Amino acid sequence: MVLKAEKKENLVKLRAYKKVVDQNKKINKINLVVLAAGLLLTVLGMEKVGNYIIWVGIFVLFVTSISSILASGSLRRPR
Repeated sequence: MVLKAEKKENLVKLRAYKKVVDQNKKINKINLVVLAAGLLLTVLGMEKVGNYIIWVGIFVLFVTSISSILASGSLRRPR
């Protein structure tokens, strides 16, 4: 019985991890477009707006990376 409960708990953790990773992949695809738009605006001469958009994109990339790291850490078993 203990093995079944432990296996079920591991499956729940794996589902939560996959949900976070899938959500982060979608966010990163959108973020790539945001970064491209910021770079395009910077190249076209709107440096101030382009720089703000690029920094927002970098911040979102940082947050999604931290989220993925935390999600993978929750998958590991405590030692």
